[in-house]
Parts: sequence; C-alpha cells; structure tokens
Amino acid sequence: MVHYFAAIASAFSSSVTSIFGKISLNVGASALQILFLRFLFSLLLSFIFFLLFKRKFNLKSFIFFGFMGIINYGIAAYFFFSGLRFLNPAYATVLFFTNPIFVLIFQMIIYKNKMNFLNIFSVVLSFVGVFFSNIGEQKFSNFEGLFIGTFLVISAAVINALFIAIVGEKLKRFSLDPIESVFYTFLGVSIMYLFISVLTKEIFTLKIDYVGYGLLLAIFSTFIPLTLNFFSLKKLSSHTVAIIMPLEIVFASILSFIIFGESFNFLKIIGFVLVGMAPVVENLKFAIQYLKR
Repeated sequence: MVHYFAAIASAFSSSVTSIFGKISLNVGASALQILFLRFLFSLLLSFIFFLLFKRKFNLKSFIFFGFMGIINYGIAAYFFFSGLRFLNPAYATVLFFTNPIFVLIFQMIIYKNKMNFLNIFSVVLSFVGVFFSNIGEQKFSNFEGLFIGTFLVISAAVINALFIAIVGEKLKRFSLDPIESVFYTFLGVSIMYLFISVLTKEIFTLKIDYVGYGLLLAIFSTFIPLTLNFFSLKKLSSHTVAIIMPLEIVFASILSFIIFGESFNFLKIIGFVLVGMAPVVENLKFAIQYLKR
C-alpha cells in the first residue's frame, strides 16, 4: 500500500511544476533564469547522493544521459515554461499530458511497434480532450497568446515523448542505477543552462527572489518525484505507475483553483477528464492483468 501512496505523492509533487513556474514568472524571473536555478539545485542534490553512494564518473554514460537531458529538461522544459507565460497552469499541464500519445507514435516510427485498439482509442481520447480544453479555455478571457502558448507546450510534450521513447529503450542496456543516470542528466542540463545564461547575460540579472522558487522546483518537481517513482517501481509495475501519474492533472487543477482562482466550465472539465483518461485506457489491458494476480 505504501508504494501506491508513493506513486500518488509523486504525481502530486510533480503537479507543482506549473504552479511554482507560474509564480516565479510572475515575480519577474525569465524562463531561462528559473530553469537554470532549478537544475543547478537538482544537480547539487543528486551530486550529494552520488558521493554518498560512492559512484564513479563514467564519461560514456554522461555523454548519453547529458545529451538526452538537454533535449528533455533543456529544450522541452524551456518551451513549457515559455508557454506558461500565455496559459493557465492547469491547462498547460493538460496539454503536456498529451505526451503518451507522441510516445506511441515515436515507438511506431523508430522501433516499429504496432498500435492496438486501446492505443488508438487513447490517442482519440487525448486529442478530443485537448480540443475541448482549448475551447473551454478561450471562453474565459481574451488570451492573446493562447495559440502561441498551446504551440509551445505541445512542442514540449513532443520533445519529452522523444526523450521517453529513446531513453526507455536504452536504459535496458546500461548497468547504471538511478542515482548515476539522474546525476549525469542534471549535469549535462546544468552545463547547458550555465552556458546559455552567461551568453545571454541573464545570469547577471538574477535576483535573490528567484532563488527560492528555483529551489522549490528542484526539490518538489524534480528530485522528489523521481525518487518516489523509483521507490514505487520497486513493488509496482511500470504500467500501474503510469496509470496513477495522470492524477497530476487533477492536482494541478485543484492547486490552480486554490492559488490563482482559476475558473472552470463544463468544456474544460470534460477536456481534462478525457486527457487524463487517455493513459489509463492505453494501459487498461495491463491493469486488468495486474488485478487478476
């Protein structure tokens, strides 16, 4: 039971990404600045555990995970945080959770995996959900950047899906534990953000007010969710955890309502439900098999 709770807690912890990200942008931080702080603190946390567990540096592993980290936590994260400037956090989270659909597409293209009926049905559910969410979002205000924000977040979801599809296959061939792979990933991303921040001179305009939000994002939306996921996966199958993770949409919506007073209408609620149900439907076969054990 504790492992189920860990998976749910991981989804809740991940849901604060858009919340803290939105608040940090509201206090004046740029997407680049807050991401630099987020992954710098994440690197420091992972480095502590890397030393505590007495791991040795592996250049080949660093090159792979560092590069993939830059693609996912660098490019995709930058698109997501940039999109937050135009969108409500809950809506942005819903858009990002279309990524399982793109994972299926990349698996078909790259690894020639075949889609079954449940896969196809989940694709339809997700895109219909995004359509209703988009319609519902437009009814609240004259969001001038709605199209731009939606494009940016969807782009982040596509890039994230590419990361998952490739790393998911490659991880089976590496004899690394999670501590090493996480450290190498954060190291590569931190180096990238440091370089860009210096190049754009945004590192010199960092304010002390931004540091707290960067630390919160590092702890609650990066380090803790990953740790809880690995803990839950010790006893639960990956399919079971995947079914639980869409709860992040629900948590993000509730937090957005409490913190930002975000409004909801029937279309948005329907859209949220459909997008949240898509990964569940896609894993329905495995869930039934698991319950029969």
